[in-house]
Amino acid sequence: MSDILNVIERWEATGLLYGLPNWEKEELSQIYDNATRLILHENATKTIPKKVYENLNDVIFPILRRLYRRVGLNFDIENLMIKLLEEVHNNSKLSILSSELTSNEKIMDNKVTQFCITFADKYEDSETIKNQFNDEEYKERVDKLINTIRMVLLNEDRVSNIDRIEKDWKIVLSDKKTTKMNTRYWNQKISKELLTSVLLDTNKGI
Repeated sequence: MSDILNVIERWEATGLLYGLPNWEKEELSQIYDNATRLILHENATKTIPKKVYENLNDVIFPILRRLYRRVGLNFDIENLMIKLLEEVHNNSKLSILSSELTSNEKIMDNKVTQFCITFADKYEDSETIKNQFNDEEYKERVDKLINTIRMVLLNEDRVSNIDRIEKDWKIVLSDKKTTKMNTRYWNQKISKELLTSVLLDTNKGI
């Protein structure tokens, strides 16, 4: 546990985990660690040109964060690094960045930003494809979400939580008795949490 906390603290200090809940910080910090090891290994074994190495460092972390938000842990980081090295090596738009720019200024540069967005959003491998929803699965999930939220919002009893085990979603009621208005407010809170959580998981399957 202490090792995980050390990894999180190390990456939090860089600002690369800003705005994330703790469980996402834990997962993403380990992704960053794995990527760093791969970068160092690739550079040691293949002697990556200095300009390519600098540009790789500028784009890898924003790409990983964006990709993580899209698919979670469901991607092959070694395959990603191979494809990213090829793209960075062949992308002349990145290589014309001024060497006088700081690392933070490069990240804000439109060319770098667009490169990161495009690469992360189009990236696919066997893991990302395996975890994608087809049209029928996506519609089924949306229908289930809408129906469940409707049942929660219109429930006259206070909903404790929603147990979600694969396709089986069970509304768990609380024994606590409150006024009708308090029950509505509480069930709205549960609905918001369910919506946020399910959409996040669903987006990772798109």
